Parts: sequence; C-alpha cells; structure tokens
Amino acid sequence: MQIITISPRGFGANTYVITADNKTAIVIDPAQNRVESELIKRGLTAAYVLLTHCHFDHVGGVGVLQESGAKVLCSAAEKPLVGTESDLFSLFGAPRTPYRVDDTFSDGEEKTLCGIGVKMLLTPGHTKGSCCYQIMANDGGRYLFTGDTLFQDSIGRTDFPTGDIAAMRQSLRRLAALEGDFVVYPGHNEATTLQRERSCNPFLQDA
Repeated sequence: MQIITISPRGFGANTYVITADNKTAIVIDPAQNRVESELIKRGLTAAYVLLTHCHFDHVGGVGVLQESGAKVLCSAAEKPLVGTESDLFSLFGAPRTPYRVDDTFSDGEEKTLCGIGVKMLLTPGHTKGSCCYQIMANDGGRYLFTGDTLFQDSIGRTDFPTGDIAAMRQSLRRLAALEGDFVVYPGHNEATTLQRERSCNPFLQDA
C-alpha cells in the first residue's frame, strides 16, 4: 500500500492518495482540481473520494473526480451540511464547486475500498459530522487521517457553523484512547504520530 501526499498550492488542505494496486486509488479530501492531474501523472484513477468534512478548502477537487467516475463518501452526520452555508464557500467568497454524496459511513463502520479496509471514526467538533479514517495495512502499518480534528501540536477551529468545543474535547479523548500508535495525516501542516501528540499536544493532553 502506498500513501501519497499532495500539498496544496495557495490556501487548501492536504490531499492524500492511497493505492494498493498502483492503478485505482482512494482520495481523501481532494482540495483542488489539480489533484486530478497529479493522479494522471502517476497512472492512477480515483475510484473513491473520502471527505473528513465539507469545508471549502477540503473539497475543491471533488467535483472533477466525481465527473471522472469516483464515488464520494463522508460521514452520515456530515452529509446534510454539504451544499449549505456550513461548507464556508460563501463565508470565504470561494467559487462553489458542486458535487453529491454517493454513500455514507456510520460511526465505526468499515468498508473495503480498492482492496483497502477503511474504518470511519466520527469525531465532531470542527463540524458536526467531522470524522477520521483509520487504516490498518496488511504490512502492519497503522494510519489515521484526521482532517481538521487533530494537527501536529494543535487542533481544528470550533468557531465555524456546527463547531462545538465540548464535542471536540470528547473527540480528542477518543483519539487519545486508541490502542497503540498511528501515523497521523492531518488536513493541514505536517504528518505526525498519535504517540507524539499524546505526549506533546497540549489540546490532546487537556481533553
């Protein structure tokens, strides 16, 4: 299994591309349309798009991938926010890029996508339906894609529509209580590990 990070140009979220066969891929939070060209360069086709939440800086490239055949999934709690003012397109004056949600995850549900087992953990706080995706690879690798819930040394904001600091604290406690260590791929900034954040992140320590 390979994990590719596509960093944004200008303002946007990190995009993560995951493939087991070097042909089809899961794309987490395709922030910009350029994600499609990055996939083509690598000979990859997006079969699934997973959203950690629907804020505009995480979904700018969803529409073009969906038009090319990718199915779009998010948490069941986040789906009602898609296409509403809660996605922040209007607040930040960003041109809206329409897409539809094809399927949803319930909390704790695992789906096999592109031959990869993906488990969704509902972690509200940044938005009502924010979630993290957990992957336990066959080679023993343990990965957590945290969107704007957990960053290196920090966390996502809770002052946007549907944000909730009390829910965020509960979500952070849930992540801190996960057994063992994970490589953490956040929506912004650098990758880290869950053990490092347990030790160094003041928000995780105070949750």
